[in-house]
Amino acid sequence: MLSRRLFTLSLLAASTPLWAKPQRMRIVVPYPAGGPLDAAARITAESIKSRYGRVIVENRAGAAGARAMLEVKNAASDGMTLAVGALATLVVNPLLFNDLPYSPKDFSAVCLLSDVPNVLVMSPKTMQRLGVHDAKDVIQYIRRNPGKLNCASGGTGSAGHILNALFAAQGLNTIHVPYAGAMAAQLSVLSGETDLMFDNYASARTAIADGRLRVLAQTRNEADSDIKAPTLTSIGIDCDISTWFGLIAPKNTPLEVRQTLFADIQSALSVTATAEKFAQISGGGAKLLGPEAFEKWIAAEQVKYASILKTLSK
Repeated sequence: MLSRRLFTLSLLAASTPLWAKPQRMRIVVPYPAGGPLDAAARITAESIKSRYGRVIVENRAGAAGARAMLEVKNAASDGMTLAVGALATLVVNPLLFNDLPYSPKDFSAVCLLSDVPNVLVMSPKTMQRLGVHDAKDVIQYIRRNPGKLNCASGGTGSAGHILNALFAAQGLNTIHVPYAGAMAAQLSVLSGETDLMFDNYASARTAIADGRLRVLAQTRNEADSDIKAPTLTSIGIDCDISTWFGLIAPKNTPLEVRQTLFADIQSALSVTATAEKFAQISGGGAKLLGPEAFEKWIAAEQVKYASILKTLSK
């Protein structure tokens, strides 16, 4: 009896279609754990696991994001392996480096998740040491002391790196110090190892709220009312930069698969509790665009930053 039952069960298991078996989705993050991109990926993974089975987040930091991008580039185009694609990995680094092991064309857009401003931040202790009180004071200090202050960033090609270069192009010279992710850069500012940084607002939000960091300015032309600081443009520094990220899949992942992924993510992130949690870690809530709209977004950003980098290289 037992042998016959086991034999029957084995036949049933062998005849179960692949789509009916438990699945495992991967979301690969090109940065260390703890930053806003990692947190957003984990909230997204948790919110869709009822639809996709086990959804795991893998942090593959290193090589300015290339390690993670290469991992996803070589994955199957079935929608079960995604990467968090960002400004640095999809736009800036491909413009800066000719020897990347991937191209933005190696991926298909799934959805934009977030777009938030960066903020110029310093610790109160550093501000006191330098005798500065606001963004105008900091700008004047840098003009009088070129190359004296260290400006941290979350890595080469990050929005913070570009903002540092934009400052330099307008006669505001600091020493750029890239770190492996925004959290490591922020810790350097908090400890006094570096003097200032252009941080993602989502990353800096907690330290701003508890007083460990002071927000001096925001980096988009259009002010965010939640951020109690002027825009750099309003005080005479030409600047319109934000940090954005979304999900991408390997090239040739069918549009129908990506549209289904987007619809499921959109539905999951619309649940009130999840939406509130996502807003808290992203610094501004979800900004969702589907596959085709996200592809247009990336293309527009590539044109924008090609122009910025061309200007900076002169």
